Amino acid sequence: MSATHNALDLAADGVETPLLVREQNWLLLSYFNGYRLALALLACIAGFWAGSLAPFASTDPRLFLVVALLYAAVYLVAIDTTRRRVGDFETQAAVLAFCDVVALILLMHASGGLASGTGVLLLVSTAGTSFLLSRRLTIFFAALTTIGVLLERAWPYLTGSQNGLPASYSQVGLFGLVLFATASLAHLVADRLRLTEALAEKQEMSILHLGRLNEQIVQHLQSGVLVIGSAGQIQLANKTAQTYLGLTPSPAQPPLQTVAPALFEQWSAQGRGKVGGRRLFLSPTGYSLLPRFKGLGRDAAAGTLIFLEDIAIVKQQAQQLKMAGLARLTAGIAHEIRNPLSAITHAAQLLTETPDLGTEPRSLATIIDDQGRRMNTIVENVLQLGRRDRTNVTRFPLHAWLADTLPAVATALNVPLKALNLLIEQPQTVCFDTDHLFQIINNLCHNSLKHSPPYKDVPVVKLLVGVDGEGHSVLDVIDWGEGIKEAVAERIFDPFFTTTARGTGLGLYIGRELAEANGARLDYRPAATGCQFRLTFGRLNDCTDAAFTS
Repeated sequence: MSATHNALDLAADGVETPLLVREQNWLLLSYFNGYRLALALLACIAGFWAGSLAPFASTDPRLFLVVALLYAAVYLVAIDTTRRRVGDFETQAAVLAFCDVVALILLMHASGGLASGTGVLLLVSTAGTSFLLSRRLTIFFAALTTIGVLLERAWPYLTGSQNGLPASYSQVGLFGLVLFATASLAHLVADRLRLTEALAEKQEMSILHLGRLNEQIVQHLQSGVLVIGSAGQIQLANKTAQTYLGLTPSPAQPPLQTVAPALFEQWSAQGRGKVGGRRLFLSPTGYSLLPRFKGLGRDAAAGTLIFLEDIAIVKQQAQQLKMAGLARLTAGIAHEIRNPLSAITHAAQLLTETPDLGTEPRSLATIIDDQGRRMNTIVENVLQLGRRDRTNVTRFPLHAWLADTLPAVATALNVPLKALNLLIEQPQTVCFDTDHLFQIINNLCHNSLKHSPPYKDVPVVKLLVGVDGEGHSVLDVIDWGEGIKEAVAERIFDPFFTTTARGTGLGLYIGRELAEANGARLDYRPAATGCQFRLTFGRLNDCTDAAFTS
């Protein structure tokens, strides 16, 4: 069966394996050439000992020896050309099959013809050819072999060494029928075998593909995945688990007890059948993790599957859900308040413009207008918070971004740029929504400027970029103002809490909400003089859009 024919047949059955078929054909041809060479060498031996290995070479020893030597030489060359894939497969297979037919018929003739029994070799050759060539060529070589046997049988009559046609043509005809039956049956079997092998190969490739796909899925899960053996050895750890536990990619991992004793204790308790709630534990790399255990079989020796959830990510997701709900609620309330509030402030403005309005009514109208504007500011802040229920996090160098952004902050706050002093202790790359970060910095700088002395050619606010003791990137916003009293320090992040008459009490609350939505943390740090607020960014390897999108 040829490569082309195989490819077409298998493609018709939905099996796309032309490369596989070609390799199979070349391999079969090399095996068959090995058989042919062995047969030729045996014929050479029989030729050298003509007469002692009857019936071989019994009629014409010289012809038998010459054909056997040529037969061996041809297939010595054929083995090399097959190994090097010289030329087209079908052409090479057809040429070798033709040489096979000619050589075997001559060897049969030199051994006494079909009656010597050497014609069985032709049946083997026809069957082997059927496994290599297309159906059409298989039938052609079966017919060619039958014609060759007929010519061999009639050779004495054709050369004049015998008068009259031989009477054993029925034997030749029967042999021809056997040749055709052998060719057809062998070709059918070869078809089935090749199709079965191709389907098996396709299924194997599908299984390998699914295995690689599953491995990729497990490796890139946001949760850590561990497979623990019955003795507590780590058999598998995906990339997230390696990050959580500080493991290095290696086929041989240290025992779980060495890597995370607290997790090993919980795993051991599960194995002993103790029922209890899952407990948080702190990993060697500083992650706060919540484990979940799943047995891989009924027998404890089957191992345990452990899922590790970073509680910080869980909190971020919860924060996203909270902000989404808050956004819908506050947006609805703010929208309902805005319209009547606009009418009130507009009426107050018209009232103050009335010429004959007295001093006291005018003062009251002014109060209504001022408080209406203050309420409108609160509504704007609430609507702004409601629009922050989704984040668009990106990685960027914090120091470079601040250098480009501070002029816009200074303009928005109506202060000279020199009033804001940017210091870089250590350049940091962070993961954050830049719009959110701008709003946080704008709010913090606004509070600092409001509670600090006026700018007089000396920076009023310092922005310091560095790293904290746990290796997190941090941004400190520091001022030299009056500071925050200890009695109210715990409430400064509460919504609507303010210490000024005109404040809305939403600046710090919104800043903390936006920080948590981005996996960061905004804290107040008491200082000897002034105020210090620290924005602590999340780890870079936790920076995924999925982690921060509700």
